[in-house]
Amino acid sequence: MILAFALVLGALVVGWAAPRRLRVLTASRMDPALAIAWWCLTCLGVAATAAGGVVLVLLPEHGPARWVLEWLHGCWTAVSHGSIPRLDDMVGMLGTAVLLVVVARFGIGAIRRRAASQRAHCRQLDLLRIAAREQPGPIPVLWLDHEQPLAYSAAGTPPFIVASRGLADRLSDTELDAVLEHERAHIRRRHHMIVGLAEALAWAMPFVPLTRQAPAAIRVLAEIDADRKAAARHGAETVRCALLRIGSGDAPAGALAAADHDVQLRLDRLARIRSAPLVHRVGTLVTAAVTATSLPGLAGLGLLAATAAASCPLMSM
Repeated sequence: MILAFALVLGALVVGWAAPRRLRVLTASRMDPALAIAWWCLTCLGVAATAAGGVVLVLLPEHGPARWVLEWLHGCWTAVSHGSIPRLDDMVGMLGTAVLLVVVARFGIGAIRRRAASQRAHCRQLDLLRIAAREQPGPIPVLWLDHEQPLAYSAAGTPPFIVASRGLADRLSDTELDAVLEHERAHIRRRHHMIVGLAEALAWAMPFVPLTRQAPAAIRVLAEIDADRKAAARHGAETVRCALLRIGSGDAPAGALAAADHDVQLRLDRLARIRSAPLVHRVGTLVTAAVTATSLPGLAGLGLLAATAAASCPLMSM
């Protein structure tokens, strides 16, 4: 049970401490796609480590816990002055209950969001086909005759982009193409799905700051990532000019808008845009995958080792 407790504690420590460090990535020069990977993989590592701790409580005589427990048995016996006979069972039942609740909330949240998003998608599409002019394409653009500048993308089946006459009137042809490319990037890079999963995990684990703050951070990073894709095709200055012209705007729930979420931050990132070599990006992604997923477990083992080092000398005194 000691190792299991250490794993859960490590997951909680990372869940509380990681957001401050991860928020730095948003304003840094790091590729926003890699920053999104850091957030997602860290959330995955925290959830998996906590779940692994619960499993070890339920199976105390199996897996890697056994030799660690035997090594620390003398130290912990001296410090704890004996163990409560049914403590493992009690903690295991409590941990299992919490794990099942979290898994159920995540599944229910993801299914509900998916169903609500698809219903809203169908309603929007039915109304827009009546009120808007459709521009055919792999991802069709539905043009609204409205003076307010508007552009957003909606994933689903089929995906589509909504834009307004006011947007076309305010932007040059090149700037308009950049805005539409921004929206296509959201759909092609599955930003809607990533944000939706982050929102479901936040609903399942609202007590962990990491999961609670992840959706908002990933939304901003998704916008920066789409800006970079539009800039790669039309130039960073063109995207900057388009953002300055249309300002900030709102999009329907479940949609991602070109002029939404921290416009000033996105302008700053566009001014400092740079493209890293493929080898560097792959190396950074591998580093993120290994570090983010293993950090909660390593933190727990570190706490376990530190506590053991402090408690073992007490036994010899």
